[in-house]
Amino acid sequence: MSAEHTSYWSGQAAVVTGGARGQGACVARLLVQAGATVHVMDALPAEDGAWTALRACMQGMPGRLLPVHADVSDEGAWEDLTAQVQAAGRPLLGLVNNAGITGPRAPVTQTTSEHWQRVMATNLTGSFLGIRTLAPLMPRGAAIVNVSSTVGMTGYFSAAYSSSKWALRGLTRSAAMELGPRGVRVNCICPGVVDTEMVRNYPALVETLQGIIALEHMARPEQLADVMFFLLGPQSSYITGADLAVDGGVIGTGIYWPVGRSLGVV
Repeated sequence: MSAEHTSYWSGQAAVVTGGARGQGACVARLLVQAGATVHVMDALPAEDGAWTALRACMQGMPGRLLPVHADVSDEGAWEDLTAQVQAAGRPLLGLVNNAGITGPRAPVTQTTSEHWQRVMATNLTGSFLGIRTLAPLMPRGAAIVNVSSTVGMTGYFSAAYSSSKWALRGLTRSAAMELGPRGVRVNCICPGVVDTEMVRNYPALVETLQGIIALEHMARPEQLADVMFFLLGPQSSYITGADLAVDGGVIGTGIYWPVGRSLGVV
């Protein structure tokens, strides 16, 4: 961690949703390492081992971890978090809307209303509530990062998940328009295949997806966190309203990379 990063985040605050494990935990750790007070919102119960592991990895770091056990789709939880952020007395420089679920990965005609509403509530409404509630607390120079997906940039069979991630890109642009004049930036990253529990729970999908990644391996959660940390900080001070694919080349190389590979030309 550079002295510049530590100087920037020291005495500041950030909020990370879905931050008890995976890429959310990784970016929370980077922020605490840089000296920030980080409010980590996650629906995992307090006794879950992920929280213990998160606390352990942050011991001795200059910042502070403040767990928030709540569902991002709960409007009241965001109001409570606002009060917690204000009570902590640190300027809120960052918000990472990382919380997300896949749902049943069903196509349109097999998606129930219940599944649709649950995926939308977590993946889209949660981010909307976070921005609406916390943006008024954010000073000039603050930044918001929404976590969409490469399936929000192309076609995908999972109707609810894909629709929620496409919509999150639209929310990003709307928020960037509104908050830009206030000096608050809003960007979106679109991860590809990330080596997390969510993906590993579907081994057949993992095996299939490996063949479309130009770098020929899944992303580590830390690699996603590095990009989030960049978009939150001063090094990206002139970037807003952008989508950044962090996918090992899936979107950039398109369908012709696996075609070329099968033909032996790449």
